Amino acid sequence: MENQLTSITGIVIPASWDPNGAVTGTAIVTFDEDIVTVAATGFGRSLTQHLRKTVTVKGQITTGTVPKSIHVLECYFHGSGEAA
Repeated sequence: MENQLTSITGIVIPASWDPNGAVTGTAIVTFDEDIVTVAATGFGRSLTQHLRKTVTVKGQITTGTVPKSIHVLECYFHGSGEAA
């Protein structure tokens, strides 16, 4: 398992739900179809309010595990609408 600081850009999607169907966790699908789970801390927790939006996040990514995960340190939203 390796940790490194990186930036990724992609679309925020739901990744986990509670028993009532509410979204409790997110992931980012990158434009090369990689899926990175977002840690539910700080900025990562707030991404549940931005589903289907294009975002660039900077953070500590953990590789060598499936799925990859990122602890978001910075977040930038592209445009004001949802991704197509």
